Amino acid sequence: MDLKDFVRETLVQLSTGVQESIEEVRESGGYSNPAAVGSSKNSDNSHFGSMGEGQNVFLVDFDVAVTVDENSEVSGGGKLKVASVFSLGADAGSSSKSSSSNRVSFKIPLALPVDPVSRAEVTERKARQQERINESMRRLNQGLT
Repeated sequence: MDLKDFVRETLVQLSTGVQESIEEVRESGGYSNPAAVGSSKNSDNSHFGSMGEGQNVFLVDFDVAVTVDENSEVSGGGKLKVASVFSLGADAGSSSKSSSSNRVSFKIPLALPVDPVSRAEVTERKARQQERINESMRRLNQGLT
């Protein structure tokens, strides 16, 4: 599997899995990926932050073994592929092939789907806080005039 396909599929399946779990988890009394505003003090550093409406941003940590196969029959050089445990198949004909393996580590920020009920709660709480701030500012301004 090409590295780009592996990364794309991993991120899509993470997001789809969270989205599909939201309603079932809520029915059991919880929240799957609830909206949250503010920073997190996680020791694992997986929580990157939050977006404006409480959508959590996590760092998806990849540590992948990749191989570069260079085949003389293929134009354009080698392709970067996720290393597999074994490979089946046989090639007919003659060609020269070289392969090298490496590890690649990287992190990708990913904002996962948020439970809409918790998002509404965060939005309402932010609106109440803003109204209190506005009211305090009105009182302060009235006292100054």
